[in-house]
Amino acid sequence: MAGTDPLTRLKEKIRKYTGRDTVPDIARYRRIRGVKAGRCIFTGCTEPIAWEDAQGGNFLCEGHYLTVRRWVEEARAGYL
Repeated sequence: MAGTDPLTRLKEKIRKYTGRDTVPDIARYRRIRGVKAGRCIFTGCTEPIAWEDAQGGNFLCEGHYLTVRRWVEEARAGYL
């Protein structure tokens, strides 16, 4: 990962931990109200889902939502 730009490093992290090729649009995520079936997009995560994207899918648990949000902020700042 060294020597690449922050966006590329962010995409690589997302791919490594979720198996997905796209970065979640974390700014458009919303907290899930009530009960909804689904699993966090992070591979192997068994925590209850807490967030969903604007289309009502691509779920994240609370911890992984905060992780992705931090990664996106770090990438924007050039720290990732």
